[in-house]
Amino acid sequence: MLRTSRLIAGTYLIATLVLIAITVMSGPVGWAPLPLPTAAPPIRLDIAISSEKEAWLRSALERFAGTNPTVNGRAIEVRIRVAGSRDLIMAIEREGYQPTVVSPASTLQLAELQQWRADWLREPAQPLAFSPVVALMRQSPATNGIDNPWLLWQRELPDRINSLKIGISSPVLSNGGLQTLITLAAQYHQTTELTIAQVQNSGFRGWLQRLSQRVVDWPASTGTLTTDFVIRPGVYDIITTYENLALQAFRQGEGRGLQSLRIAYPATPIISDHPFAILNAPWVGNPEREAAIRLRTFLLSPTEQTIAMREYGLRPANSQVRIDLDDSASLFGRYRNNGVQLDFPSQLALPTTGVVAALIDTWRAATGIQR
Repeated sequence: MLRTSRLIAGTYLIATLVLIAITVMSGPVGWAPLPLPTAAPPIRLDIAISSEKEAWLRSALERFAGTNPTVNGRAIEVRIRVAGSRDLIMAIEREGYQPTVVSPASTLQLAELQQWRADWLREPAQPLAFSPVVALMRQSPATNGIDNPWLLWQRELPDRINSLKIGISSPVLSNGGLQTLITLAAQYHQTTELTIAQVQNSGFRGWLQRLSQRVVDWPASTGTLTTDFVIRPGVYDIITTYENLALQAFRQGEGRGLQSLRIAYPATPIISDHPFAILNAPWVGNPEREAAIRLRTFLLSPTEQTIAMREYGLRPANSQVRIDLDDSASLFGRYRNNGVQLDFPSQLALPTTGVVAALIDTWRAATGIQR
């Protein structure tokens, strides 16, 4: 009798457990099943970056993803859009592009965005790295005897310039082209702070028109221009580009047997600061902002700043990282004899948005190009 009772009780217990399991999985008749837990959706960061730092940021984002970054348990996914710096700003203004972060080459572009939507840039941007605009020259019969092309582009253009093929990116679409134009105007007027009257000066416009006759092309991106300079050696004798791209060009040139490239700096350079600006726009919520801060902290870490400097030729924004010209593993140390210069006695001041607009109008009038 006792054995029978135990058997009945055991059978009842098993049946109860089976019923509970079925209820959890499918629910009783007339009831919805209990929901299974699902993973929280990832936080997506859309980042607009200028082309000259694309190589570093793509590699950095792979390392960032390798850390499995999260915010409140949600994974962070990053997508990037790459273009010329001014082209990125125009995409936001005219195309309705909605990034979380904007990182052009210079604060100059943020000033343009600030003028259009000041409420989107309430938080101060932080520089990711620094890079001056330089001239990159190939030793050839056309450039024989030229030590520094910037010395040719003074108020009086020498006849020697007529035999040169020059490349400058578009000042309308790229920061590199705009900063080149600013540097040339400052050299012409022998100043470090340009005014609207100076860039509208008829003498400067005529000078720029003569110089532009030796410019082979005004491509949309400084990065594209630099790549063409390396892979198409007969197209340009001299281009203006960023220091970091010039250092990378030395490395690319080695693989192509091009050992005769040199870099040259203007007497008073202008420095790009590659700001990282988190937009205070309607589509950027707290999760996206926190994720962007997490990424910014990663990019400014000593490890990432060292990689950016040694492998990609960017001057570090983190003061803990220093450039060592004796470090042969660094692009700066490896190509120190190709004209690398670390210190500058003075730098050009960033012009106002009004000066920039007037300067571009002068360029358009001198060249007949509208883009």
